[in-house]
Amino acid sequence: MESNNKKTGSLQLEKHYKDVTFGDMVQIIGLKNVTISEGSCISDNVWLNVCIRDEKIRMKIGKCVLIGRQSMISTGGYMEIGDFCIFAPRVYVSDADHVFDDVYQPILQQGATLERSIIVEENCWFGINTVITGNITVGRCSIVAANSVVKSDVPPFCVVAGIPARIIKMYNPGTKKWEAVRNEDDISKAIKIRGEIKLPDREEYKSIISKNSTMSQVYPIVAGRGECV
Repeated sequence: MESNNKKTGSLQLEKHYKDVTFGDMVQIIGLKNVTISEGSCISDNVWLNVCIRDEKIRMKIGKCVLIGRQSMISTGGYMEIGDFCIFAPRVYVSDADHVFDDVYQPILQQGATLERSIIVEENCWFGINTVITGNITVGRCSIVAANSVVKSDVPPFCVVAGIPARIIKMYNPGTKKWEAVRNEDDISKAIKIRGEIKLPDREEYKSIISKNSTMSQVYPIVAGRGECV
């Protein structure tokens, strides 16, 4: 009986979101506030949560996005995940925090920090167990290493790692390679090169990555649902 209920839930979501694949036990709180574009895959046990449920679109997930199993994405303001992003299992992304100013009141009834936003630009990859929190932007084609905690903006075309996350690699448009950065001087040199040899802005990059894509969807079996090959 339990498996039938799981399947029914997935089918209901797939009717609501055209050409999107869902795993079992996916929960969306604020259904009418969430858009998911075609070709994306929301895996088993994912929770998508919108704190303010009104008439606005408050969570926008692009096309051919993979949200890994047991991930949680929550917004109290506005959340955007660009096309072709990959979230590994157990990724946590939230722009809202609980308020705990009054020590004599239960934290749960003190509300949350609302009206923040997290923007994840196109073609980003978040490793397993990563945490992205605050009021930030993660730039296009950036990678967050496993077990990292991101609490500030990540520039485009960067690799970050650690707690808190820091830049460890930057893409060099001159050499066309990812190059290690060890300190602020290395970052300054990389920024100077990027000033001389421009990388595409967000709209340009979105067009390029879409043109170069040969995929129309994330392979549905990665959603889970107990399916095997």
